[in-house]
Amino acid sequence: MPPQSTNHLVKLLFLGVLSTYLLLIIFGVKEFQIWPQIEFLRNQGVELNFTTIYFHPHGMRFLLVSPIYPIANLLHADPNKIFSLTVVMMCVIISITLANAIALFQKVKDIWTIKLMIFLFIALLSLFMNGRLIFGFCAYSLLIYSAFLWEKESDYKKSLISLSLISLALFLSSISSGVAISFYFLAVSLMLVFLKHAFKKRTTVYTFFALYVLTLFLCYTPIICSLIHKNILFFGEGGTGILAMTQHGTLSWLRDFLELFINHMPLPPAEPEIEKHLLLKILHVGFVVLLVSFIYIYRGQFSHKPQLLFTTYCMTLILLLSSFAYSILMMAFIPAIIMLAILSSQFRSIRRHFFDGYQATTLNKT
Repeated sequence: MPPQSTNHLVKLLFLGVLSTYLLLIIFGVKEFQIWPQIEFLRNQGVELNFTTIYFHPHGMRFLLVSPIYPIANLLHADPNKIFSLTVVMMCVIISITLANAIALFQKVKDIWTIKLMIFLFIALLSLFMNGRLIFGFCAYSLLIYSAFLWEKESDYKKSLISLSLISLALFLSSISSGVAISFYFLAVSLMLVFLKHAFKKRTTVYTFFALYVLTLFLCYTPIICSLIHKNILFFGEGGTGILAMTQHGTLSWLRDFLELFINHMPLPPAEPEIEKHLLLKILHVGFVVLLVSFIYIYRGQFSHKPQLLFTTYCMTLILLLSSFAYSILMMAFIPAIIMLAILSSQFRSIRRHFFDGYQATTLNKT
């Protein structure tokens, strides 16, 4: 089959899968619920203003989903239905941005096949998740695409696109305090690299970009501090508070360990539901194995391929912070997709090399 015909077929398959998902949402087979905290704020008549956004622990989330309600009223639809359709749109954005990020790093013959495979995976994964985490996926995919785009073409137009996407991603990451905090540290790291580059350029345009970055994080940092403060108030201070936080993440086993060896230490109550999440712990081990394998295979290429370094750093930070929240662990799917795509390309090259060598040896013998 000619390449153009194959490409057209894959596009049709992509549209077919997307249409199927949309029909599942429209006919109520699958529905994502707006989180209860937002419904509570709205039912209590809480106004969306500066104080709410900066000082209420759910203020940014309230701002994020606030457009859904007027749209639902305009269309005479259930807000959860509009929210569910928004989640599907996020799945499309994730597939497009990750596929484009992969294409920026390596040569891709058929980008629509990659988009289809990523969309299928994210769509299937979303069926077993709440809609909030898809917003987090979208934030991380935009961040990785921005980093790859800026590294590939660091002119001022591409830099402006990258900065705009990171700003949007910061907003989307606010769906969960854990996701927001982990994303903030990653985004700050990327922005510091960008600032270093901007100050080296010393042009008017890049000076404006540097001021924009500084302003963005000066405005957003108080929100992150508020989220950290909220968690400290909820879990408590000191070692006991930190230990209580780990009960919701991959270090949930730590409580049982301390209970065996340190009898005098006050321990938080066990979380029986969290302890049952064996699948999440297996998933964590899988991500660690992928990360270690990726580092080993590309150990000599990080210095001249920053995309590999950023993806590795992204996965490492997520796995470290997932000690305190399983929601952060789920974000590891995004760098994992990039890693697997790069590794699969590497393995294809190795297989092609051995196949060509085998063919050449066979021809020489004949």
